[in-house]
Amino acid sequence: MVLLKLLEKSIDKITERQVRKAGITFGDIWRDPDLAAALPAVRAGDIATARELLTVDDPQRADLRLHVLSDECTPHLSVLEERYGDDDPLLLLLGGSTRMKAAWEIRGGGWAASVGADRARAFLAFLEPAAGALMRAAELAPEDPRPWNNLQWYCLGMGVRREDLDRIWLELCARDSWHHRGRYSRLQVLCRKWSGSHEEMFSFARETAALAGPGDACLGLLPAAHRELIMLTVRDEAEIATVADAKEFVGDYLADPGVHGELAGAADRWLAGDVASDPEHANVAHLFGAALYYGGDLERAARALAHAGRVIPPGSLWAHVSASPAYAFRRALDKCGLTDRPAP
Repeated sequence: MVLLKLLEKSIDKITERQVRKAGITFGDIWRDPDLAAALPAVRAGDIATARELLTVDDPQRADLRLHVLSDECTPHLSVLEERYGDDDPLLLLLGGSTRMKAAWEIRGGGWAASVGADRARAFLAFLEPAAGALMRAAELAPEDPRPWNNLQWYCLGMGVRREDLDRIWLELCARDSWHHRGRYSRLQVLCRKWSGSHEEMFSFARETAALAGPGDACLGLLPAAHRELIMLTVRDEAEIATVADAKEFVGDYLADPGVHGELAGAADRWLAGDVASDPEHANVAHLFGAALYYGGDLERAARALAHAGRVIPPGSLWAHVSASPAYAFRRALDKCGLTDRPAP
């Protein structure tokens, strides 16, 4: 037993060195030089700078900035909320989104059964006031889809009826029928773990992919939907009891001709476009790259993972298949011939 533990520690040290040498880390993946340059000021409490960053015209960059800034402004939530009296739609949007992010931090990212009654009550009590700010932001900026996208997550957290979630979606589409972040949020609404089913989720993902053009990030909804099915199956199926069982199931599932053909076709269309113009394209690269790698399509996986960089995003397939997602990603880079290639 002692010898086995020593062997395990030695293996762990070797894999840690390999991961470190490859420069692999965990976190959000995005590219926005102006946002990155301004973050130190925002973290220090510069709300005016945060607000100014939200005025960018590019829709995908505007969504990215709201996502990042609402995380970074969590320590300054009280200052944000003190400024609501100006009826500034951007401050209301940022404040409501920040309160929502802070509430989800209280809840945690686990399954509902693991949250516990006290934490669930604290989460709902903290989350509830976000609705007022988000709805006021929507009223003051009637063309802005961002409040409606955040309201999708608000409603999921509060456990509202599916009919109300559908109404929120229609309001979002009335402002931007091809809102990228909104479509990923809608996919969560439609998945079985929230308010839908596998059938609804895949129908929406396939319909979106069929309408998406080359390089469109919405093509990533297809591998995202397959990841959702994998995640629930690994969690729920009694015969998938070990990491080895999960890896075998995932490999067989993703290598199925129907599944692989669907993913390969969508990946080819994504890779045929100007993927780097999307500030969050590395997330899509991980969605396609991991699915294709585990399905045995190393050639396409290499083409996708060439855009993935060296940061693993939250909720990636690597984490659902391996006890050491960083090492799994490093192995994939190695098998795809990308280990020694500089990260993009």
